[in-house]
Amino acid sequence: MSARLIKMWQDLQGSYYFIPGLMAFGAIFLAYVTISLDEIYGLKVSDDSIFFLSNKATGARTILATIAGSMIGVAATTFSITMVAVTSAAGQYGPRLIGNFMRDRGNQVTLGTFTSTFIYCLLILRVARTGDGTDAQDAIAEFVPNISLLVAMGLTLMSVGVLIYFIHHIPEILNVGNITSRVGRRLSRDIENRYPKNIGRSKRDSEINLKDYKLSDAQTIRSKFEGFVQTLNEKALLDLCVKLDVVAKIEYRPGDFVTKGDILVRIWGEDSLSEEQELKFLDGFATGNSRSAHQNILFLADELVEILARALSPGVNDPFTAINCINWFHSSMKSFAAGDIPSPCRYDETGKLRLIAYPVTFESFVQTICNQSRAYIATDRNTTIKMMTILTEMTAIVERDEHKACIMKQLEDLKFAAEELLPSEVDKAEVRKHYNVSKKMIADPAYFLEQEHGQHWVAGRG
Repeated sequence: MSARLIKMWQDLQGSYYFIPGLMAFGAIFLAYVTISLDEIYGLKVSDDSIFFLSNKATGARTILATIAGSMIGVAATTFSITMVAVTSAAGQYGPRLIGNFMRDRGNQVTLGTFTSTFIYCLLILRVARTGDGTDAQDAIAEFVPNISLLVAMGLTLMSVGVLIYFIHHIPEILNVGNITSRVGRRLSRDIENRYPKNIGRSKRDSEINLKDYKLSDAQTIRSKFEGFVQTLNEKALLDLCVKLDVVAKIEYRPGDFVTKGDILVRIWGEDSLSEEQELKFLDGFATGNSRSAHQNILFLADELVEILARALSPGVNDPFTAINCINWFHSSMKSFAAGDIPSPCRYDETGKLRLIAYPVTFESFVQTICNQSRAYIATDRNTTIKMMTILTEMTAIVERDEHKACIMKQLEDLKFAAEELLPSEVDKAEVRKHYNVSKKMIADPAYFLEQEHGQHWVAGRG
């Protein structure tokens, strides 16, 4: 399967109409089943039960028409409310979050429930007939779909419950705390399974020297398309390398922008690739007009940065939302530090190197978060101190010296930026004080433990 088909399937699953479409097909199937049951057992059920049934076709048609009309009206209203909510959220939190609202399962199921009930009632209404009342051989007999009507009433009651849920759900999804938590939780989850972890296998105990693969010896495969790389078909690329007995280096990660003519893949092998083989490599890439969260943890980090930046803008001035984003920064950096960075060398089942694909490193991830948010954080005393706090805590978690040096540099840069951007001399002095305490805590583990135990600087407030 090409990467484009995978991308289309992902787009379909994330679309606003996917779940409602499946529910509509389910309603058509349910109508077929209940009509068949009515043809076999309908009269018997009518004689034995008195619940939600009409013994005349005219009454049944009236009930079904009323339900169908009301359902399509409510569906239009809920769709309008959703669009207003999406527009409001896009203006307040950023346009890149629109996809999160459109993919929300609660909104999709709500729309699907109303439209499915409408379709079901419409199909049942088609077969409910009054008959012509004559004894002629070709006379049309009356047909009252009693079982189908009972199901229609049940769907109506369910739709009322869904409407109540929807009224509660819309304010919930617009709550900025819920928005940041959804993005933050997905970021932490995707970090544990980040690119290129799912490509083949890794062998850290026998890493090869990548300098042995000289660029001058490689064949190049250039892009014939342009846009943001949204999907890489990892398995197809690995299998293709195994089939052709070559080593491939992927030059662009998901989230990178590609222009026509850019080198997407470099190939090391004994034989030259044919045009058909090059096209198969290109089929492993799928591009789009915008970045997506699939295989791209930096996109999710950028979403949190965007929420933070808008929260600290002069028109909003909401430092507590920004602090909430910083908390999720902390969570994601801890997840990154706790896990192993996937090796760029990916091996097949036989242990032979097949793909070279560089992952997002801890340093680049921290720089993406801190560098992009520093200009906004440094304008507010509360967010500056909060960011210093989590950076200080991170130095106690990371084990590698280069990771600790990266965090120390971000801490120093934040202090300098705050001294430039904070308007109050009192706030500047307080930031300098916290920075000095932070340096002492990093240099002296015993002092760090003392501060943590006293809960004046790190940890909680318990």
